[in-house]
Amino acid sequence: MYGLILALHFIACILLILIVLLQSGKGSAAGIFGASGADNLFASPTAFNAVNKFTAVLAVVLMCTSIALTIASNKSRSTSVLDNVEIPVEQPAQPAK
Repeated sequence: MYGLILALHFIACILLILIVLLQSGKGSAAGIFGASGADNLFASPTAFNAVNKFTAVLAVVLMCTSIALTIASNKSRSTSVLDNVEIPVEQPAQPAK
């Protein structure tokens, strides 16, 4: 089960990186190449298209698999670092003779 979640996590990571790099930014139409606002006049509104939905789904999958991997890795370790620490026992002070 851990391996399946880990594989899904890696796939979601790679796909999320690729889909974010393929998206165009908000300010990509107006830039150093002299594009004007007239280009945006005939453009269709892109409020929340399929690419944005897929990005949101991948982000949710990545968060869920991260939480699941954290829980699974913590359950496999039942020991603590503090279990190996030995606390020295102090001897009571001896009265002076």
